[in-house]
Amino acid sequence: MRRVVAVAALAATVAGCSAGPSPAPAPAPVDHVVTLTVEVVGGGGGLFGMAVTWGHSGVETQSATSLAWAWSHAVTLRYPDVERVWVSATPQVRPGVDERLAYAGGPPTLHCTILFGDRLVQDQSSISPTCEANLAASPPAGRTPAPGQRSGGTAD
Repeated sequence: MRRVVAVAALAATVAGCSAGPSPAPAPAPVDHVVTLTVEVVGGGGGLFGMAVTWGHSGVETQSATSLAWAWSHAVTLRYPDVERVWVSATPQVRPGVDERLAYAGGPPTLHCTILFGDRLVQDQSSISPTCEANLAASPPAGRTPAPGQRSGGTAD
């Protein structure tokens, strides 16, 4: 009888000594259609293009040059494989445009946005904006985008 009680006590002690709570389950994969955009706002669209850098946590930073007043890139990303996405840009005087003429009114303002589907999750305006977003938000926080204020320039 003593032996049965000792074995029962040992079993109870071992059962209470677990290694801690079980790990949380991995998050379910969620696909996001992500649209990155940058545009020259206000005046200057006919005089300026832009140098754009963009990327996400699953790739190295990418670069693009746009001679137009607007640049856009859409990609489908899967969370949790990709957690973060970003885009930034700086203005560049278009080829053949005199820099003194281009900057006569001051430097242009650029506007960047990141949309998850049809939800605006990040937007910034400055001479060199950077937009960043976290794909862990599911459903993504954000708002419906307002129509953009287009540049007065041309996009030829």
